[in-house]
Amino acid sequence: MRNIVFSILVALATGYGLSFVIDDALAFDIVIGFAVGLTLFFVLTKKVMKEVEVLNFKAQKAIQKQNFDRAIKIYESGLDLRKKSPFVVGQLYGMIGMLHYIRKDNENALITLEKASNMNWMAKGMLAIIYMNNKQIDKMEKVFSKMVVTGRKEGLAWALYAFCLYKLRRNDEAIKILEEGSAKLKGNDERITKNLVELKNGRKLKMKLFGDAWYQFMLENPPKRMMPQQGQMPGQRIKKNSMYRG
Repeated sequence: MRNIVFSILVALATGYGLSFVIDDALAFDIVIGFAVGLTLFFVLTKKVMKEVEVLNFKAQKAIQKQNFDRAIKIYESGLDLRKKSPFVVGQLYGMIGMLHYIRKDNENALITLEKASNMNWMAKGMLAIIYMNNKQIDKMEKVFSKMVVTGRKEGLAWALYAFCLYKLRRNDEAIKILEEGSAKLKGNDERITKNLVELKNGRKLKMKLFGDAWYQFMLENPPKRMMPQQGQMPGQRIKKNSMYRG
């Protein structure tokens, strides 16, 4: 928040200062002031993102050592960055929530995943699963409908939504979701295509086609040969564009 206020003040000060230098050019003063303020905002946001990347690096090292309590505390320490920029907090909550979810701490996972950025489609997918398991189907569908917007380029996002509909015995709707996903991906994801064939022929979805990423949603047990250690979480990167939404 501090960065936004400071950028606005600089923009106003720049525009006001130019009004004394350039006469009868109010529109020009406003445009220049806006440009200076916007540039400053992006510079300050980039600095905040650097701090988040450092936190993420430390947390990932803790995760690799199976020290999940420490990883969660590292991410939680970054929540104070809301004082500088409110836009990073949603992504941090997403990472915290995913760790709680994989540890099967659904109570804390629910609290944090609800605060996660919509840009983190994997975190929102986990939230939707919790809603499904709690029989809050309306909430599940609301979250999934947003998830496939931010995750529209990810075949797994569409397949996850379809799988949950399949579990609820809503096969026709699951087929429609896969068809929509296939259209968005221009038919380039063979895993979606193959699962469409499976569903249309009354067979179970083959989610193993999505590999390790699928098993972190904990809707199916992985084969023993690829069974992760308890609580294991794949490496995650903080995406720059996800910082601009809460």
